[in-house]
Parts: sequence; C-alpha cells; structure tokens
Amino acid sequence: MNITMINLINFAFKKAKFLIVILLAFTFVSCEGTASSKHTTNIPNTIDITMSKNEILEQALTIIDIPSNIDENIELPVSLDVNGHLVNATWHSTASKVIDNTGKITPNVADKNAVLTVTLEYEGETLNKSYDIIVNGNEAFLVIYAVFNSLIEMPTEPIIDNLTLPTEYNLDGKIVEASWVSSDSTSLTNTGIVTLKDYPMFINLTLELTYMGITQSKTYSFFVAQDPDTLPVNLLHLSPIYTGTIEDESPKPGTPSCFPGAIYRKVVSSKDYWLGIEGTITLPEFIPDEERYDVTRPTYYLDNSSIYMGGHAYYESDVGLSWMIGHTDGTSAQISESGVAFRPFWRYITTQEDCANNNCWKNANVSDHEFYYYPGDKVQMSVFSPRPGYMQMRIELISLTTNQKYINKRTEYGLEEDFNRIFVTPEFSSPGIGELKSEFKRVNAIDQSANEGKPTLNTNAKVVDAIWHEVYLYREINGITYKVPMTEERTASMMCPIGTNVNGDFSDTFTINYDGVDKLLGGEIVNINPNNGDGTLYNLTYFLEKKEEYI
Repeated sequence: MNITMINLINFAFKKAKFLIVILLAFTFVSCEGTASSKHTTNIPNTIDITMSKNEILEQALTIIDIPSNIDENIELPVSLDVNGHLVNATWHSTASKVIDNTGKITPNVADKNAVLTVTLEYEGETLNKSYDIIVNGNEAFLVIYAVFNSLIEMPTEPIIDNLTLPTEYNLDGKIVEASWVSSDSTSLTNTGIVTLKDYPMFINLTLELTYMGITQSKTYSFFVAQDPDTLPVNLLHLSPIYTGTIEDESPKPGTPSCFPGAIYRKVVSSKDYWLGIEGTITLPEFIPDEERYDVTRPTYYLDNSSIYMGGHAYYESDVGLSWMIGHTDGTSAQISESGVAFRPFWRYITTQEDCANNNCWKNANVSDHEFYYYPGDKVQMSVFSPRPGYMQMRIELISLTTNQKYINKRTEYGLEEDFNRIFVTPEFSSPGIGELKSEFKRVNAIDQSANEGKPTLNTNAKVVDAIWHEVYLYREINGITYKVPMTEERTASMMCPIGTNVNGDFSDTFTINYDGVDKLLGGEIVNINPNNGDGTLYNLTYFLEKKEEYI
C-alpha cells in the first residue's frame, strides 16, 4: 500500500470520528430536551428569560386542577410557583352556600351548582378563569333533615325536670346516631340531667346527627328554670317577721288626696325600698243596693266590692279581688248577670303591651272555678316584685268559708276536695318596682260603675266585716328578706269620700275596729255602709281627670 492510500484511509477515519462526535453531541442535546419537557410546574431558565408576565399567568393556570363534580371540600391555592415566580390567586364563589371561597362545601340532598372564579395576579397583571362546579347530593342529608324536623322536640318553656336525650333515632329502619353537648353541664348534662339553681340558666344544647358518614348539627336554646323553692312567689310569704328599727327608714308619709268616684278605705305605705306587700284577710260579705242597677249593663248592679293591693314607683297598679260575674254553676257556660264571687284581677300601666291608653286590665279565667272566692274565706294575698321592673300577685286560700250559703255555692262548681288553693298571676310590667323607692297600699272599696273621676254617688250598698288579720311589707335587711308590719308609723290612711259632696253625706260611712286582730301587725276590721242611697244611677254632670295621674 502506498503512502497516498494510507493518507486516504487516515483522512477517512478522522472524518468518521468527527461525525461520531457530532452525532453523539446531537443525541445528548436531544435527550436533555426530552427530560426538560417532563416538568409541568417549572419552566427552563433559558425559556423563562423570554416569558412575559401574561405567559407566566397562563402557565400558572395549567397548574390549577378543579374537578367538575365534588363530594368533599377541595383546596383552593392562594399562591402558585411558576419556576420561582410567585403568582397570587384569589377565589370567588357564585353560591357560597354550596361552596365558599375557600373550597368548603355545604352538601345537600340534591346536586347543587356553583361557579368558582379565580383571579391570578403577577406584578400588576391579572388573569381570570371560571370553573363550573357540581356539589353532588347525598340522600343521607334527607334522612338527617327528616329526623331534625319530625323526631326532635325541644321545650318551649323553662324546664324543671330531666330531659330525655336519645343517642340514636330510628327513621323507617334507618338508624341515625345522635350526640348532645350542653353549654352548661352544671345545669343540664349531656345526658339530660337537670340541676336547678336559685336563678334561671340559659342553655344552648347542640345536637349532632350522623348517618352514612354525613354529620349535621343544630343548636337549641332554652332556660333551665329557677328552683321553684327559691322563687319569690314561693318564698316571700315564708319570710321571718322583723319588728326592729330599720336604718334610714323613710318617715311616715303624708295623707294623699281622695280620688272621686268610689267609696274606699286605703292604707298606703311610705315610699321606701319595699319589695312588696302581704295581707291575710277574711273576705267580707257584699250586699248591693237593689235600687242601683241597670239591666243594659253586663254587671247589672252599679256598685261593686273589691279588696286589692298595689305598688307604685313610676305608675300605680291595682291588684287583688273584685266581686265579679262568672259562670252560674260548674256545668254551664252561662254567665251571671251580677257578681257571684270574688275573682282575681290585675290592673297596671305599661307601654310594653297593646292596651287601651296603656292601661291594662286582666283577670283570672272565668272557667277556673277553684279561683272563685267567697265571703268568709280566709286568704293570704301578696303583691311583690319577683324581679326589677315587674310585679306579681299570689293568693292562697288558707281556710274555707263556714257560711252555709257560700258552702253550697262552691259545691255547685263540683270542685274536688283537693282543688288548687293557690293562684298566681304572670309577672307584669311595673317600671321602677324592685329598683327604686316605692310605695304599697291595701284598699277596701265599693267601686261605682262608669263613675271613675266623678262625684261619688249615694248608695245603700255595703261591705260587712273585711278582716285584715295581719299586713306586712317585704324588705331586705342585711341580706335577708323580712316581713315588716305595716303599722301606723310607716303608713297614711284615707277614708273617701270625706264628709259630704254634691250628691250626699258620707260622714258615717266607715267603721274601723281592731277586735280580735293585732294592730301592731297591721290588723284592722273594715265595714263600709254609706246608707244614703236615693236610687240615683249616674252623675249628670262631672269633670273627669286623667286616670294616669292617679292609678
């Protein structure tokens, strides 16, 4: 082989080596490019340098993956990393009750639609995109909904007794688990055990129902009642009697002016920090004037007897017993034409209720025959503040009349031997009572129909032997509530009308004595007998002042 041939072979070999190197280099670059394409959230530095802000935002969108159908909460990113570039994301839902801006869903029985819109922001540039979402429904919600609305009964009044709190409910063979959580386990445990305290307790009771992996909860609110034994209505009349000196007690009050239109004996206390008044009274016999009647009026007779109490801070109240019409017997719905018994009433002024001229008048249900009281019945009547700004009346029948006429009358109503002997009104508004210095009163009256504020009319109606055995004022002294005798030293008394008026002479109307009662405990016997009747039914001329100034 000559030199030329050898040189030729060497040249060819070198060329081949060069081509092999070039081929290998090309292959390496190709492989590197293929590896780079596998990264979906990062862009190569060589490409990144050339990306615009909008391209970065477009690239960020490719990272977000939102399913169109969901059964559970999803995570909505608030920032995205595009190869070191931080893109901010904010979300908005068109139906936050279906899915909110954080991706939390509220499943329901049926499928629910919503649209999630993301706003991407990078260095002042923004890009939006919307995603249609279906939150899939679940039959379990229908089952739980049905349990909540058909099987759960919560108290509507303050509770005293234990509650039954099931741990599961059966709805047409479907077992739904239940768990309860009380906001105050010292008053109501999670198992329904009630502990009464000397004050009412507001409770939030949360019920959580679970069925087929779905859990829903609902909170019920109500009161655990105050221990009845600690309520003023059940406690004040049991208070001890206090006859000592009261520090800084208000002085004896002046005598108020008479208000025309009725015949009445009134004893009113000083204005002090009294909490109420209590009196034990044997009810009197009321004998109407047979000439003073009007058949066109529902009460027939124009004179009427009442025994009542009341308190006054800002406004006056009249609360007690009045000789009223009622059922003629226990089996008939027929209402009598004239009074048949003393029945409870309460009259008060308030702007909190829809009453004519803010003057509310209420009385015991006419069908509650156990609260028909008769001459000769001995009752304990108290009017007091159960809480600031309110008053309440309690009447307890201590002993039944021995007057055969009224024994027979009570029998006509068919009461059982153990009939209820305690009447209690609801609490009613009395601004200032229990907070401010207040005065309390007791009154025996012959009221005259349609004559309030007018000159008292002559009458032969009379009230015989209203016996106040004891009368007390309630007061807290050194942290203890006492009964303080309502004596002359802390009261003013009135007998109205005084002397004569345009209609007649009332000078000898009242007889007051203390036979068999203790004057030092507020005792007094009242008889009212004007004995000046002339058959006059109504005043022909009069001047009527506003009742609010007096009541």
